[in-house]
Amino acid sequence: MAPPYGDIMKVETSGASWRTAKADGGNDEGVLASHIMAEHDRAAMDKYKRLIMKVAKRNEVDPAVICGIISRESRAGTGLDKHGRGDNGKAFGLMQIDTTPAPSGGGHTPKGEWNSEEHLQQGTEILIEFIKIIQEKFNSWTKEQQLKGGIAAYNKGHDRVESYEEVDTHTTGVDYSNDVVARAQWFYNHGYRETTNLVIKVAAVVVGAAVGGGSAVALAPIVLTGIGFGAGGIAAGSTAAGMMSAAAIANGGGVAAGSLVAILQSAGAVGLSGMVTAVVGSAGAAIGGAVGGAVGWLKTKIS
Repeated sequence: MAPPYGDIMKVETSGASWRTAKADGGNDEGVLASHIMAEHDRAAMDKYKRLIMKVAKRNEVDPAVICGIISRESRAGTGLDKHGRGDNGKAFGLMQIDTTPAPSGGGHTPKGEWNSEEHLQQGTEILIEFIKIIQEKFNSWTKEQQLKGGIAAYNKGHDRVESYEEVDTHTTGVDYSNDVVARAQWFYNHGYRETTNLVIKVAAVVVGAAVGGGSAVALAPIVLTGIGFGAGGIAAGSTAAGMMSAAAIANGGGVAAGSLVAILQSAGAVGLSGMVTAVVGSAGAAIGGAVGGAVGWLKTKIS
C-alpha cells in the first residue's frame, strides 16, 4: 500500500538539470545525474537511516522522499557548516528549514539539533503541510502530482506552484522537485522504503505454502528468488535487501539467527528439499503458526 501522499515510484521526473549536476562535478543531466548524486550521498545518509525510517513511519511519509530532500538540500549533512547551517546561514539542518524571517522567508524556528529526530520531524511536518495545501489548491491532480507539487512548494512556497506542467519554473535550479523525486526513487531502490508491508507479503507466501502444501510449496522457491533471496545470496536493491537492511538496523547491525529474514535467506540459498517439502505439507497450520510468530517478532523489531 502506497503512503497516503502518493507513491514516489509513480511520480514522473526528468531529474536534475545540468546546472545542478555540474555543482557535484558531473557532466550528465536528468535522472541519471540525480541517481549519481544520490549514490554519492548514501554513506552519509545511512548515518541517519534509523531516524529517517522512524520519522517516516510516524508521519506516513515514504522514507525515500525524506532522503531525496536531504540529499538535495544538504548532501546528507556534508554540505553544511559545523552549526548545521547552509544557504549562507539562512537555512538549518539536514532538511534545511528556512529560518529567514517572514515574509521574505519561511520564518521557521529550528527544533532540536541539526541532525536530530526532532529536526527531521519538523522538516517532515513542513513538507506534509505543503502537500496538503497543494492537494486543496489542485484537487483534480493525482496524488502523485500533488506529491511532486508539495515537494516544489517545500522549496519555494505553494504560491509559486502555478501548474503541473511548469511545477519547477520558480524552484531553485528550475529542477527542484524533479531532482528530489529522482533522488528519492534511487533511495527507494536502495533500502529506504517502508518494510512492514513487505514482510507481511513475504510471510503470506510462506504461510500459504505451509498451510496449503502441494503446489504452493513448489512455488515458494520461485517467489523467494523473485524478491531477491537467491542461491547466490541477497540481490542488491531487491525487496530482500530492503528487509535485510531494516532487520539489521533494528538488531544493532546484524540479522538475528532464527528471524524471518534469516530463514528466507537460508531457504533462498539452499532451496526447499524434498524432505522440507514433505514436512511443510504434513505440518500445515503448525508451521504456519510458527512462521506467523516469526513475522510478528520481526515486525516489532523494525517498527
